[in-house]
Amino acid sequence: MDVIVAFENQTARAAKAATSELPVVFVHVTDPVADGLVNSLSRPGGNLTGFAGLGDVPAKRLELFKELVPRLRRVLVLIELQDPVTRRVREEVERAGAALKLRLVEREVSYEAAIEGVFRSLKQGEVDGVFVASPNLYSKFSSLILRLASERRLPLVSHWKGWVEQGALLSYSGNLRSVGGDAARYVDKILKGAKPADLPVQELSRFELVINLKTAKALG
Repeated sequence: MDVIVAFENQTARAAKAATSELPVVFVHVTDPVADGLVNSLSRPGGNLTGFAGLGDVPAKRLELFKELVPRLRRVLVLIELQDPVTRRVREEVERAGAALKLRLVEREVSYEAAIEGVFRSLKQGEVDGVFVASPNLYSKFSSLILRLASERRLPLVSHWKGWVEQGALLSYSGNLRSVGGDAARYVDKILKGAKPADLPVQELSRFELVINLKTAKALG
């Protein structure tokens, strides 16, 4: 093995913990500096570099949610504070919520019973939709969260189209085909002698909005 390609923050953290020698190119991560993956975007240092979703992506996700669901007024925001990138995502979503005049109902969840408890405690009409703010929740609890949201007929938005394929209303994130090509170019440079420490972390430039039309129709 000459180069590791790691997808999203959780996998990139695992790769960083596993080796300090093999080069790692990460893709589709959020705020790699805050997550401790690199020292800075311009000079990563260490053995990791790659492509990150920065800027106002979570805010744009909430804006698109509001456009697609005009009746949206109150949004349940699921966060996992153990996820290092959650703080920044949370801040961006809160700013966007204020600008969109949305009431955000934030709930911290990190285990199955907590998620079930959040949905069980919701009163009829208390929220109009669900925003999953923490990427780690996909790998751990996506099926559970989607089932509970569906039972209450609540549209759901998240960062990754895998949620949409399972029944979420929409996702907005970096275009994986474009990111894959970018990652391949960085891998090629590393195989030709470049060091990850000297390759700046690049911001994702192409994004994709994925909508589940079946879910949209079912929600009316």
